Amino acid sequence: MRNLILFFLVFLFPAMHAQSRSDLIKADNPNYAYIGRFDFSDRIHPVFMYSGCRIRTVFEGTYLELVMDDDSLRNFFTVIIDKNISVLHTVRKDGHYIIADNLSSGIHTFEIIRRTEWHGGNTTFSGIILEKGRTIFRPEIKERKIEFIGNSYTCGYGNEGKSRNEPFRYETENNYMTYGAIAARDLDAECLMVCRSGIGMYQGYGGHPEFNMPAFYDEVVLNCSQMWDYKMYQPQVVVIDLGGNDLSAELDSGKFINAYIDFLARLRKNYESAIIVCIAGPSSEGDEWQKWRRLIHSIVDKVITTDPEVHYFEFSPFVPDGSDWHPNVEQHTMMAAELTLFLEVLTGWQINY
Repeated sequence: MRNLILFFLVFLFPAMHAQSRSDLIKADNPNYAYIGRFDFSDRIHPVFMYSGCRIRTVFEGTYLELVMDDDSLRNFFTVIIDKNISVLHTVRKDGHYIIADNLSSGIHTFEIIRRTEWHGGNTTFSGIILEKGRTIFRPEIKERKIEFIGNSYTCGYGNEGKSRNEPFRYETENNYMTYGAIAARDLDAECLMVCRSGIGMYQGYGGHPEFNMPAFYDEVVLNCSQMWDYKMYQPQVVVIDLGGNDLSAELDSGKFINAYIDFLARLRKNYESAIIVCIAGPSSEGDEWQKWRRLIHSIVDKVITTDPEVHYFEFSPFVPDGSDWHPNVEQHTMMAAELTLFLEVLTGWQINY
């Protein structure tokens, strides 16, 4: 009931509150933490599009209003005030959303995380509005950092869908509850996601050679020529989960292996000391699964002779139960548990129970 009241306020009363609570803390304030890929060409209006991009700060007062424009008005976001989680659907053309009202006086944490993926368009953050005279403070940024590179499994496509027969809907895609996001939280690490549904390492779903991760990896947001500056985020661990879409059509194994090895070399130039994990799966049992395993194994076996910090990992096979035969939240949680244990051993990081 509390969340229902919250979103009733979000959608109906922003203008009334804005008159008496008009201190906008602009997006260029140094006390915002931006985790993920953001285009800062306009410092007071940073733009983002990838699943998992997050903005975090600490604020004082009883009220918070978000100012954020969404290109398509169809994206969803996880909002966390202190430890209370709610969901925001960005449907307002004016971009104003009351996120919290009548909080206890004092200091609170605020975080907003994009649940939906790149084809929902760009999102522009302009700041938050607090009560007059209130301000924000620098939040915690974790020292541990992971980058996840992947496809729909990494995005969270259909993970809140109720069956395999459900088609894609934005409201059932929740990146916050994907294997990568859960594993990062369990390992007390920040995470950056570079993921697109349907993308492959050599070819996209259905055999489209133009839709491959090497071609799009440097991109920050849609309709912008600016490329990502890798000095902005230096992860200790990079996790790659690609191959399922490549195998959805006839595949030249040699070209796939070469594309993957070239991409690993590119990653190594960007991240000189990172541990790189190459994943096979998730998949159901069968010939495609066995081929996927063999391909990733062969890539790691070749590369490890000159780069010992490249590693192989596979998820236990299962039949996905989310929308369009994708893992659901329960299965993502299972995947996260497997990956977390593997990364704990690999890095020496302790699990956050």
